[in-house]
Amino acid sequence: MAQEERAEPMSESHAEQAGETRQSNTVTFTASDGMQVAFPLDFLIERGAIVADKINGEDIASVLGCANQLWIPGFPAKYFIRDIAKIDFTREDEVRDIVAIDFSWQEEPPALPDFIDDGHDYTNRPNVSCKAEYVGTVGEPMTFEGWADDYDKRIVAVEFSLDEGAHWTRHETAGTDTVRWVWWTFEWTPPAEGDYVMRVRAVNENGKVSPTPAEHRFSVMEGT
Repeated sequence: MAQEERAEPMSESHAEQAGETRQSNTVTFTASDGMQVAFPLDFLIERGAIVADKINGEDIASVLGCANQLWIPGFPAKYFIRDIAKIDFTREDEVRDIVAIDFSWQEEPPALPDFIDDGHDYTNRPNVSCKAEYVGTVGEPMTFEGWADDYDKRIVAVEFSLDEGAHWTRHETAGTDTVRWVWWTFEWTPPAEGDYVMRVRAVNENGKVSPTPAEHRFSVMEGT
């Protein structure tokens, strides 16, 4: 169930291709909306940072709604800038003053707090999504799919409900880690026609479930 990305790893060769020398120590990413974020070049290389444009063979636009996205393994997703239009390699005397992020924890990522619905930063962690066809046929399997992630916590299971959350069916997600998102698939065969709501929630390694399940509403009709 682990999600795979097609991406371009960050390396010193990028600075050379951009006409810079190996003396560059800072990388600044500029998004199409003008947002900027800068990181030390060594940090990005050591972390194995990538700029992804495909996920599981699909264009990232169809999954996340953006042209590309910066991914830094083991780093909070809130810094993963999207729709990167420009990358600058420069030499700065004070790298940390530009980045405005504490990099003293480079050996281990920071521990993130439990979810608090204060309207800022982390929302609905663990995160989960769900998509499928909007019309199914009685007796014919339907495939539901989506992603699940919880920043610095592993996703250990994804749960499903068709009775407004009264009962949940749990499926373990073996082999997951904190670096890659989980891309899950679930097959269900509708027994009768009608309108349905598939609810999905993720479970992290601490047993915490998504506060707000993802929902997919669909109809089932008799076959012709």
